[in-house]
Amino acid sequence: MVRTIFLITAIAAFSFINAQKTTFKCKEVYDAVKLIDEEKYDEAIVILKECEIKDPEDYTYPYEIALAYIKKTDYKNAILLLEKIKGYSNINDYYYALLGNAYDLSGNPEQAIKSYDEGLKKFPASGRLYLEKGVVLESQGKIKAAVETYEKGIRAEPMYPSNYYRISQLYLNSKDILYGLMYGEIFLNLERTTSRSKEMSKLLYNSYKSAVKFTNQDTTIDLCQAVLIIEKNSKPDNLPFCIVFSRHFAVATAREKEINLETLSSIRRRLLKEYFNNNYSPSNVLLSYHKTMENNDLFNAYNHYIFQMGDQEAFNEWQTNNKPEYDKFVNWYTEEANLLKITKSSLYLSDQIK
Repeated sequence: MVRTIFLITAIAAFSFINAQKTTFKCKEVYDAVKLIDEEKYDEAIVILKECEIKDPEDYTYPYEIALAYIKKTDYKNAILLLEKIKGYSNINDYYYALLGNAYDLSGNPEQAIKSYDEGLKKFPASGRLYLEKGVVLESQGKIKAAVETYEKGIRAEPMYPSNYYRISQLYLNSKDILYGLMYGEIFLNLERTTSRSKEMSKLLYNSYKSAVKFTNQDTTIDLCQAVLIIEKNSKPDNLPFCIVFSRHFAVATAREKEINLETLSSIRRRLLKEYFNNNYSPSNVLLSYHKTMENNDLFNAYNHYIFQMGDQEAFNEWQTNNKPEYDKFVNWYTEEANLLKITKSSLYLSDQIK
């Protein structure tokens, strides 16, 4: 059921966006898309078949027909139609995503993966195809393979948010939650103010809280599983990010007694200062973004914003009492020039310790 909801939401979004951004010879396609949104699939199919006759070279019409079939759970006809139009010259990665989804939902995950792989040969920079393949691998319980696939998707298309979303959830449900915290926060910066971003905001906040245990005697930090072997007489240069981050996080947490929006912000600001005082290389794209905000007196407000769904009441109170600070942050954060930008040379990938 989770797979089905995720799939149909993604496909429906494409149908709407595609119709808005493209000029079609058959204008009735817009009516058909509206009917699909209204779950009037048979009526939409009739219109789309008429569009096919008027404009037989555009694969969009049979694609939308296949989409209607999938929403009707008529996967057999969807697959037959999609396989029939595979030779169209203007198909893109969305076609292979839909074909693979149809196979997956019909109970043939192996053929789904073959479809995604076929698409990736033609569209190697498609984060979407890596995403869909990873989702199928997850459903098969092949978690390691799914993680590797999502990370390939991040390498291929660093600004595509959904691979960060899925891999973050996997890591946050493991013993290496630090990687989930990093991937999840990157996702929040790439996809803002959606239902998924609200979910992730709460998940990250709760994950930080669960990673830190306070007692009267000490504080335990559990962010990742790390075993470091250093050969005799050697120096531990280029320590894994897991170890570096955990060490600074532990020091930054020492003076606190609990995790809340205020203390989490303070911890992250202290950690950031120590991290950059040590000039670690290579730089981390997310922490570098944090440093830019800290240099502009914005990082405290950002921390409250990014974790707000974890404690909405505390956030609302802070926002009311610190309106000038928050407004300054919002004005900066919503400027196009200040968006988090990730390239293939600056992307973040986990450095799992084997």
